[in-house]
This record gives sequence, C-alpha cells and structure tokens, in this order.
Amino acid sequence: MTIRKATYNDVKTLNEFLTLLIRDERQYDLGINENFIVTNMYENYIEDSNKLIIIAEENNEIVGYLYGIIIPNNATYKYQIAKLDALYITNNYRNMGIATSLIEYFKNWAIAKKVYKIEVNVWSNNIKAKNLYVKNNFKTTKETLTIDNI
Repeated sequence: MTIRKATYNDVKTLNEFLTLLIRDERQYDLGINENFIVTNMYENYIEDSNKLIIIAEENNEIVGYLYGIIIPNNATYKYQIAKLDALYITNNYRNMGIATSLIEYFKNWAIAKKVYKIEVNVWSNNIKAKNLYVKNNFKTTKETLTIDNI
C-alpha cells in the first residue's frame, strides 16, 4: 500500500468517495439526502498549503483518502488547529490498517505545520469510527447536542 498526496488526476475519484462517505453517514442521520452527489469539491484544494488530501493506493487503485485542513488562530483560538474533515476507505479494504496509516500521515503533516491540536467530528452512534479515532489517540473533549424533528 502507498500513501501519497492527491493530484488533479485523482479529483474525480475523490469526489466520488466523498459522495459515498456522505451517503454512508445517512445511517447516522436520516436528514442526509441519499441522492447527494459531490461534483467539484476538491479541485480547488490540491495546491492549498493549508489543506491536505492524501490517498491510499493498492495495486495502482485508490482505495481510500483523507482530507484535512489547518484552521488558523483567530479571535476564539490563540493557536492553529488541524481538522480531519473526511476519511473514507472502500469496503474491501477496511480493517486493514489503511485508515490508521492515513491518520498517521495527517498527524505528521499537522506537527510539521506546528498545530496545537487535531480535531475530528464523528457521529456519536458511529462506534466503528469512534473506536478508530480512540485507537489513534483521539479523545472526547466536547460534544454537540441537538434537538431533532422540531
């Protein structure tokens, strides 16, 4: 398996994977549109030094990706934060350590960017994702509470 930065040639697949990721998240929130399609999300991010898109390849096939960003210090935070915004592995390649390899690459990139911390949002009932992040040293520091069906 190879982990590498994404290129413009990868964008079509990345947009397809983001569509699959968002549709997969519908099992955690039925408000997500099952017909949602991403068409042009990542095109403008490839060259942005505060955004990272990395892919996992196996036999020259993209089998997963991670997208993360740097959030600069602002009025709320006196330090910059890295946010892991999207992580997707195709079904046939899950539970093989690929997600952990992508997270490790992202951690190293964030350290090089001198961030204070890394954040990720995960659905509270997505136990597999929560377990993955805990295994990779993430911990719960805040929660989002919602009122549904109002």
